[in-house]
Amino acid sequence: LYLKLKKSGTFLFEYGKCLSRLGNYDKSNEILKEAEKYNCDPMILNIIGKNYQKQANYVKAEEYFIRAVYRLPNRIYPYYLLAKLYAEPAFYSPEKYANMKKIVLTKRPKVYSIAIQEMRDDLNKNYFQ
Repeated sequence: LYLKLKKSGTFLFEYGKCLSRLGNYDKSNEILKEAEKYNCDPMILNIIGKNYQKQANYVKAEEYFIRAVYRLPNRIYPYYLLAKLYAEPAFYSPEKYANMKKIVLTKRPKVYSIAIQEMRDDLNKNYFQ
């Protein structure tokens, strides 16, 4: 299918997401970076960042999460991903963590969802104060 759909942002996004779930992070990032050319969904950037985080490439993970924040600043999820990144023992940054946690806990969502409450609950109970 790739040869026929290699210019479809939706196909590339789904393909890259599947590769990520299979643990093929390098190939996933390659496909997702292609998807960026055809699709401006910030979830592409979030998945690339999560792939880098799983590979312990925290600087690149931070770069992509921040790009997702800039793409749609009103979304809470990339701030949550940054908070979790800053809570990683190998990349721990108490000031950055506290800042991201504050944003996640206080940012007013455009549409409230259970997912937002779950992110807030997670930061309140599972990470550093």
